[in-house]
Formats: sequence, structure tokens, C-alpha cells
Amino acid sequence: MHGYAMLEVLSSRGFPKIKGGTLYPLLKRLEDQGLVGHEWQHDTAGPGRKQFTVTEQGRRELARAANAWSQMDEVLKNFRADRQETP
Repeated sequence: MHGYAMLEVLSSRGFPKIKGGTLYPLLKRLEDQGLVGHEWQHDTAGPGRKQFTVTEQGRRELARAANAWSQMDEVLKNFRADRQETP
């Protein structure tokens, strides 16, 4: 997916304030870390675009982060339940 399409998806999913000045440096950092890669998509109707993909290392990191968020969610649910039981 190219950057502009990512911005459109983010906007449609509740993050309309994220702009290119935030996204593109982030994509560069992720690429430097080996978490995403890109290929140039050439277009006869206009300039080429970088087509970004998640690397295998990026998929592993996504799985690790999702697991960490899931664990944090469970801790917070338990915390809320404990507070509701305490008078």
C-alpha cells in the first residue's frame, strides 16, 4: 500500500489528523529497522509511488506487539474488576 492510501485508511478508521509529515518519517524509520520494505510502483499517468509491505521481521514484531497489548488489556480488565469489587 502506498502512503497516501494509508492516510486514507487511517482517516476512515478514526485517525483523520495523521498527516504525511507524520506518516512518511515513520515509514522511513520502520524501513530502517527492517520492519517494512518498499518497491517503486511506476505509473504512466503520473509519478511513481513507493508501495510499502510489511517484512517477515515486521510481521513478527506486529505479533509480539499485539500479544503485549492483549496482556495489558487483560491486566486492565482485572484491575477494573478488582476496583468494582472493593467497597
